[in-house]
Amino acid sequence: MKKVLVSDYDRTFYLDDIDIEKNKKVLKEFMDLGNIFILATGRSFFDFRKVVTKYNISYNFAIINHGATILDSHNEILYESYISNDIINDLILDLNLEKTVNNFLCSRLESRVSIDHKDITKINVQYLDEETAKLINDKINEKYSNYINTYIIGPTKIEIVSKDSSKLQAIMFLEKKNNFNKKNIYTIGDGNSDIEMINYYNGYCMKNSVDNLKKSSKNVYDSVSTLIEYILSN
Repeated sequence: MKKVLVSDYDRTFYLDDIDIEKNKKVLKEFMDLGNIFILATGRSFFDFRKVVTKYNISYNFAIINHGATILDSHNEILYESYISNDIINDLILDLNLEKTVNNFLCSRLESRVSIDHKDITKINVQYLDEETAKLINDKINEKYSNYINTYIIGPTKIEIVSKDSSKLQAIMFLEKKNNFNKKNIYTIGDGNSDIEMINYYNGYCMKNSVDNLKKSSKNVYDSVSTLIEYILSN
């Protein structure tokens, strides 16, 4: 029976240059048997392609921008979701960009676009301190929860996508489209945007994961390669 592995990238599939080579070696064995590998990341297309090219990573599907965009192995778009243009101007104002140390917006396969660009897939903002990030995150969640999902990706960093975007929703889309068996879908990650997919499927996490993810995980791993070996043995 075909098995499906969905792995986050940063601090999961990639820990360091030694670990990723180990992961790739075991992944090749996994895929050579006809199993499916899905790379799921919050990275935008440019940042995703940079690491995939650098490390020559094979995949059947890619979920980027926390699920706002789904790609096949040829990088053709299978699904995309935008933050509502009806709220984008107000949302930008409420993010208080003047208080950020860094910010950028993504659209489709463009990883850096201007504030006045339409059809935004993701917003990334980094504030000076953790308190400011939390206050603004709470504010926009309260005001725009019907339109967006927000993820704390670091003490001072927030990423925002549309309400129709999440890694879980993206996996469910691929599951339905390709007739995957839910029982044979395995997921692993380390961060807040991975929690839903870990809860819904056979979910595992990395040793360095956020605490909320560890509470939901079936097991904790030091390397994705070890999980792949476990999947192949069952």
